[in-house]
Amino acid sequence: MVVGPLASAAITGERYTEGQVLGVGGMGKVVLARDARIGRDVAVKVMHGDREVSDEDQARFLREAQVQGQLEHPSIVPVYDIDQRADGSTFFTMRRVLGKTLEHIVHTLRTGDAVARARYTQRELLTAFATVCLTIDYAHTRGVIHRDIKPANIMLGDFGEVYVLDWGLALLVDTVAPRSTSEPSERLSRPGNMMGTPLYMAPEQMGDSDVGPGAAVFSLGAILFELLTLQHLRDPASLFAPVNARASERAPALRIAPELEVICIKATAYDPADRYATPRALHDALVRYLEGDRDMERRRELARKYAEEASVALTAAEQGGFDEEEQRLDAVRKLRSALALDPSNAENVRVLGALIMTPPKTLPVEVQAELSAQENLLVHTGVRYSVLASLMWFAFLPLVMWMGLREPTHVAYVLGPSALAAVLSAAATRYVVIPYWLQLAAIAATIIGGAATTTMFGPLVLAPTLLATFTVVLQAHPSGLIRRSTWMFGCVALAAVAVLELVNPMSYVEVGEALAIMPRTHDLPREGSIMLLLCASLAMTIVPCLFIGRIREALNQAQRQILTQAWQFRRFGEDLVDPRSGLK
Repeated sequence: MVVGPLASAAITGERYTEGQVLGVGGMGKVVLARDARIGRDVAVKVMHGDREVSDEDQARFLREAQVQGQLEHPSIVPVYDIDQRADGSTFFTMRRVLGKTLEHIVHTLRTGDAVARARYTQRELLTAFATVCLTIDYAHTRGVIHRDIKPANIMLGDFGEVYVLDWGLALLVDTVAPRSTSEPSERLSRPGNMMGTPLYMAPEQMGDSDVGPGAAVFSLGAILFELLTLQHLRDPASLFAPVNARASERAPALRIAPELEVICIKATAYDPADRYATPRALHDALVRYLEGDRDMERRRELARKYAEEASVALTAAEQGGFDEEEQRLDAVRKLRSALALDPSNAENVRVLGALIMTPPKTLPVEVQAELSAQENLLVHTGVRYSVLASLMWFAFLPLVMWMGLREPTHVAYVLGPSALAAVLSAAATRYVVIPYWLQLAAIAATIIGGAATTTMFGPLVLAPTLLATFTVVLQAHPSGLIRRSTWMFGCVALAAVAVLELVNPMSYVEVGEALAIMPRTHDLPREGSIMLLLCASLAMTIVPCLFIGRIREALNQAQRQILTQAWQFRRFGEDLVDPRSGLK
């Protein structure tokens, strides 16, 4: 690369008409100008007047123009001309580029601007950054080290262009690229000078301007970290402190992909040997991630499609109809497919869980069959207890005989229906599905036997408690018909024995201020009556408790199963969301 003094000032300024100032830097300013010869707008960089007196500054200014002009790359602004104004000040012209610097874009994103977030997605910024990496790598192959890579020197054009600006601090080094033997290795600063912007400089660049490609990799890594977290890699107040490029620690709420974090950490390693060897290697690592992310984006698009179809099917199912079951199944299948494609979508997990845990308006055939089986199991359990409860009356027969029978035939009023209830209940256990008529017959026999106990103690002592206990226990039956029939039978039986009490000889008579029981069946000896009432009360307490306890245990088990399933769905949704994964 040949860099020499300006030969002559052939153009005096008549060609360019200068306009507004586009930017101002330490070496000079950039103004908009009209090229009268070509008929186009160009950017003109002019040295500050006080810099013109320094031979070194003038050499750097001219070298910047020639370096930039000889780096022919789409992302390096081409230089058109080097010349002097009529007043002798040096300038060079280059393409006018339209767009915004990366520094401005990051600042706007940092403020939370919604328009900027929609315009500059993370993927778009990473794609532009990958272009910057290739641009810097190209410059290295031409023997040029930029030395001032920072967001302010990167511009994104309005139509997808990416530019690396300001090559004023570029270092010229030997390179593997072919070059003329007459082209010496040159630098634009003395060894030991710190050249660049400290926030983005590699540690080795802090003490020496004579740096290699590794320093550029560090600067690029610092920019990548800033794009991901919208934070500076370094604290401006402690520039020489070790850097922490772990985005998951610095900005955990942003859910930075762990692959990108690894790239940042490697690119900004303290030792240049631990970094990527070249900017292209950094580019390749980023592209591998982006290619995988592009595949993930396709998966997410397909997942969104399935989720939308599931929503349509679910809406149709909620409206009811003959195909409700099929619509719900279709919604479950679509949501399951969406989760398989995009497991990070917690909303789909939540909807799937809610869909599964919420019963349909019309129970599916399979559910109806399973529910019938469970109800039948409960009925069989109740029938077995009914056999036991009915036979317990025969256990009381010795006590009844001990009390002394006045009318032995009245005992049959109790034991006969009880025996019939036991036989019917035993017969019912032989059915796979117990018919309603058989259940109702057994219930009616039991109620009749209970009502017959009025011959022992009248209608107000044992019979009400016995019938109330029996009818309450039967309210645990799964069939509404059986529940309604039971309490109706019980109420009718109680009313019937009360009416019979009015038309038949009284079971209760007044004796002074006391109400005496006058049983028809037997005498009421003190010890025998107390023993019979005690045993009957214990039986009416223990048997229903065993039955209700069995039902409660079954309900507890079902509740545990439902709550466990709900917990599993919640955990399933939480585990699918990696707090550090996903591109926004």
